Amino acid sequence: MLLAGLAWAAPLQTADPVGLRAAYESHRAALDQHGVFPLSFSDPFWTQLARGEVARRRDQLDGTDRILAFVLVPASRDTTWVAIQDPHAGTVDGFVDEELPGSTFDRRVVYQRITLPWPLQPRQWVVEVRNNDALRDATAGAVWERSWTLSDARGAKLELEHAVWLPTNEGAWLIVDAAPHGTLVGYHARTSIGGVVPDEAALRWSYGTLTGLLEGVRERAGTWVVPHYDATHVRVLRPDHTAVPSPL
Repeated sequence: MLLAGLAWAAPLQTADPVGLRAAYESHRAALDQHGVFPLSFSDPFWTQLARGEVARRRDQLDGTDRILAFVLVPASRDTTWVAIQDPHAGTVDGFVDEELPGSTFDRRVVYQRITLPWPLQPRQWVVEVRNNDALRDATAGAVWERSWTLSDARGAKLELEHAVWLPTNEGAWLIVDAAPHGTLVGYHARTSIGGVVPDEAALRWSYGTLTGLLEGVRERAGTWVVPHYDATHVRVLRPDHTAVPSPL
């Protein structure tokens, strides 16, 4: 998947860090049993979120590190979900994708490619994107996880012979109902872009984009989604296949 988003100077919001943590940790048993990535966070992380900041972290792992960020969005889960999933939310220059045969709503197989600045070769990859139905059901619908891992599927029409295939690409979006405060949104990824670019350089660049990515979600949920997602809009589906209604 791809990191993208424009920075936005959000007004600080006040929430209870203890309440936020409790809302998340109330699903600990389900996260540990069913989560693809059952993440845990320290007190300072929750304090940042309660202040309206994007809380970031870099996890040192064997091979490529994981970068992650969370933000509290003062909007409903449906509004937040549309802000993430709506196809009109924005495009990235030089990025293309193609859904491959055999894809379903719960298991999408997608070819993606991005053009990098000269003289670097384009990077391409195929990911399998899955909705975590078991986690959603175990939390009575309160936690939505959509994760991706590399797939060995090939044959996309958009494949380029000279493009470099990514050796590592995995991660997830995590959406957690944190009422009455709003919705917790998390994004994390492990990516190695291969070729001559050092992993450390790519990680530092990706880590620097996390704040803009999640502030972009919060901005769209706060000012853009409600008037945009009107009665004429194609319905966006929740992970349980039901449609997000309009008006929000």
